[in-house]
Amino acid sequence: MAVWNRNYLSSSSASPVKQVRYPAKTRKSKQFTFLSALKLLLSCCIVFLAAANVSMHYPVITMQLKHHDIQNLVKKEEFLGDKKLRARGRVNAQKRNNNGNDENNNYSGDNLERDTSRNKVQSEREVFNSSIIERFPSALHPLTYPKCCQMASSPKSSIQPPCDTVCYTEEACNDELYPYFTKKDKLLLSQKRYRPERGDPEFLPYVKRALQPCHEMNSLRKPQYQWCQQWIAGKMNLTYGVFPDARKHFLVDPYAAKLPPPGCSLLQSGGGSGSYQHVILFPKAKLAFCGIPKVGITQWLQFLRFTIGAKDYQSFPHSKPDVDAMRFDTLQEHVQMKILNDPEWKFAAFIRNPVERLLSAYLDKVASEKQAVRQHFQKNYGLNHTISFREFVNYLGDERQSCPLSKKNYKIDGLRGVDWCANPHWRPQTFFCGLSEFLPRFSFIGSLDHVEHQSRALLQNVGLWESHGKYYHWVDDKKEMKGSGFCEVQPPKLRDGQELIGFQQRIRRDDSDSNTNNATMNYGKITTEVSDTIYGHSTNSRSKIDSYYNSPDLLEKVKLLYEGDYKLWNLIKDKDSLSSGVELASKLSSVCNSLAKN
Repeated sequence: MAVWNRNYLSSSSASPVKQVRYPAKTRKSKQFTFLSALKLLLSCCIVFLAAANVSMHYPVITMQLKHHDIQNLVKKEEFLGDKKLRARGRVNAQKRNNNGNDENNNYSGDNLERDTSRNKVQSEREVFNSSIIERFPSALHPLTYPKCCQMASSPKSSIQPPCDTVCYTEEACNDELYPYFTKKDKLLLSQKRYRPERGDPEFLPYVKRALQPCHEMNSLRKPQYQWCQQWIAGKMNLTYGVFPDARKHFLVDPYAAKLPPPGCSLLQSGGGSGSYQHVILFPKAKLAFCGIPKVGITQWLQFLRFTIGAKDYQSFPHSKPDVDAMRFDTLQEHVQMKILNDPEWKFAAFIRNPVERLLSAYLDKVASEKQAVRQHFQKNYGLNHTISFREFVNYLGDERQSCPLSKKNYKIDGLRGVDWCANPHWRPQTFFCGLSEFLPRFSFIGSLDHVEHQSRALLQNVGLWESHGKYYHWVDDKKEMKGSGFCEVQPPKLRDGQELIGFQQRIRRDDSDSNTNNATMNYGKITTEVSDTIYGHSTNSRSKIDSYYNSPDLLEKVKLLYEGDYKLWNLIKDKDSLSSGVELASKLSSVCNSLAKN
């Protein structure tokens, strides 16, 4: 068989030259000649002799090195080792991104910028390296103290609620400065409200006296929604009670506003808990975060403990003493006013789609998969069965004239109404932290739909991302969560080269290096999700919206009940970046808009 040789195209001869093509086996045998074998043998000999020559001279070269040269080589080797670990993490992250682009990409073409941001975040994850453990936050250091204890700085109390200890953290047991970072922070934040213990003769008279303003404001049932009350008060030359001489200072004063004042949560056993109950303080960053129930508050409390240095930061955080030490509601009135009106302190909050949040509350508290949780709800509200979602919404739509003053009076009336006395898990989000009246005080307002990159942006703004946020790691596998119960969870056991997830960052199903099985932890049950997972959103309510909101009238009723939330939500839901309270208040109110321009 003959073929044309293409070399003729580049030759001076125009006539084609024929070439004979041999069968494959014959051609290969022809190509491998004795001369080729000889060349290969000579090449091997040359390489061998060169290697031998280098090895003969290597001891001489080493002995001639000076001491500082050897140190430089060692440092270079350590740097290269650390670089390899980081490179391995970047490669793993890139693999996940490539594998997940087709299967798990829930973003449309309109959100390419957000998708790019997400990939960038994942590719920049920190990688654990035990040889430089001092660079990592102390909460990730190896466990060397196996005990749990009451904080050395805590006042002695005969009442010990569950999870009232700090575990595996020696500083908490022996250092009276813990959980504060400096003596200045302790001096400010340890000024707590006076409250007699139960059994003290002064307890009942004190509670009766202190509850009066709480009950008065709860009777109003809803806030005024002025959005920028500090601007309005300054314009009208109003005098505030705490600072009688302060005029036109735009002071944020929740005690003068028509809001349940801070501190009510410390007094009321049922019915209302005050507007500032869920503000938590990060004193190192001067961040006051509004943790709204069903909007990731548990994760923010755990992150607060991570920044403090608690090694059991993955434990159930709500009654931990170091968290209580950082609650705004527990502070004395003059300290609260100082923080509210100090521009160095930044206030921040995240808002969730009201429809999704209400469904999440129903699935978590009313129709929980756990029988004990369902029975607890039924007992509190005088029910003998699990009500449907429509029944739940109908109860919330029935307005009441007054708040029940204790859980004894709750029963079914405690479920009626969306007001100050509603359960915090379905109380409107704008009722919290003064959002309805002092929105301009908030430097950062984010959306839970964009929590991954907006949480990171928030922490970068206050200086917590580089120090703690990018190192945050959580484990959702019960086999990995060592400890007795959810109050004493041990820190994660990390291995060299393992990527750290980062606070509020997304993990993927194929994240083989994160030591997780892509399930969300709900303290006792593991809920597997098929989509990307951000820790803590365990009811997966977003995927169930269509099945529960199965009629237009039900959806419209919820939108009407949470009208204030929707006004705020509609301004931020499609915004990729964080919003400022000044910007939002100007859009929500024409009065605020005119005052902002002045």
